[in-house]
Order: sequence, then C-alpha cells, then structure tokens
Amino acid sequence: MGCAKRFPFILFFIAFSILPKTTFYGQSNDEERSGSWVVLYGDNKIHEKWSIPTVGILRHHEIFEKYEFAFIRTGISYKLSKSSTLTTGIAYLSSRNYTGSEEFRNATQFWVYEEYALKTKLFSHRFRLETRWKKNADDLHINNRLRYRFQYITPIYKNVHLRTFNEYFVNLEKPLFNQNRFYVGLGQTITPSIKVDIGYLKNHFQKSDHDVVRMSLIFKTDFTKKDVAQHN
Repeated sequence: MGCAKRFPFILFFIAFSILPKTTFYGQSNDEERSGSWVVLYGDNKIHEKWSIPTVGILRHHEIFEKYEFAFIRTGISYKLSKSSTLTTGIAYLSSRNYTGSEEFRNATQFWVYEEYALKTKLFSHRFRLETRWKKNADDLHINNRLRYRFQYITPIYKNVHLRTFNEYFVNLEKPLFNQNRFYVGLGQTITPSIKVDIGYLKNHFQKSDHDVVRMSLIFKTDFTKKDVAQHN
C-alpha cells in the first residue's frame, strides 16, 4: 500500500521533469545521441563529522564504445547535522575527440566546487557552485555555474529501490542555461555499505539531447571503526 500511494507522486515528478524540456527542445536539437556512463561513488568516513567523498565517471558516446571522457572528483565534507552536509573539493575531467572531426578537440577541465546537501528519508536537495577551468589546444576558458538537484528514493520490494532525480545547471554568464539531467532507475542494496543502480538518463543541452544508460556503484567506508581480531 505504501508503494502504491507513492506512485502518483513518482509519475508527476517524471512528467514535470521531462515534458517541459521535451516541448522546448524537441524541434531544435542539432544532435541526438546515446551512450553510457559508469559511475563509482564513495563516502569515506574519517571522523564523527568529517568524510572524504570520491567520485569517478567513465563516459562513452555509444554504449561502452567511443570513449568520450573520464572524470574524478574528491574533497572534504563536514556534517552540519544528521540531515545536512557541507562539502568543498576539486575535480578533473579529460575528454577525447571521438568523431575524428577537427571541430571537436581533446580538452581538460579542472574544477573547484562548494556544495550544500540536505537529506530526508525519501528526498534530498543538493546545491553546488562550480568554477571550471576549461583548456584545449587553443585557449583557456573559465566558467562558473550553479547546480540544483532534487532526488527521490523509495524502496519498492525488499532490498530493491527506485531512484529518480532532476538536476538543473545554470551558468553565471550568458547563456544562462547550461544543461539539465533527468534520471530514473532501479537500485539494489547488496550490503549496508554497497549499493548498485542502473537506469536511464536524459541529458539536455542547448542544442542537443543525449540518451544515456547510467550504471553506478555506491559504497561507504568507515575508517573510525577499529576492528579487533579475536583468536580462540
């Protein structure tokens, strides 16, 4: 009964996230493409209030083919309360020309970011400010952007859960719109510290849409625990 009561909200959230952007972009996309993301996310507790987040992403222009970029991110998080966290850190991205065209060139990015996250039992909000240094063979460009992600996770059967989120990206310069990501998928809790997810990600840009199969492994480690081996 609990799951049934939540389905109307889930359907409303999906419709709210997809329909406005489909209407806006559907007739003007310069490029439709699909691909895959493999995501590794870890939270490593080093103190009662401090932890180190680690994120790695490997992205392909086609599913497991035509490598597009690799991304790593880390930092330091401080737990303000049971439900809220502050994080600051750095990230690095390396992209490769997958088309063979001179129009697209290999590039690197270095980021500094600050983040505030608020979580409840089912919902979470994430606000992030990013400063990105984007470098290719010709020039260096600095971009500042804001991101807001609303996420909903609910159990649907035993250790299986539904995860859906929508994230808006806004530049602090023109053009204001950067991109939007909508995701819906299923996940499973393998152990209390390991989860896996797989689902569909729709990535909207100014002139293109990307359809993505997103697979993720989420893990937690706790370096504050001291396990003492006992021998009989």
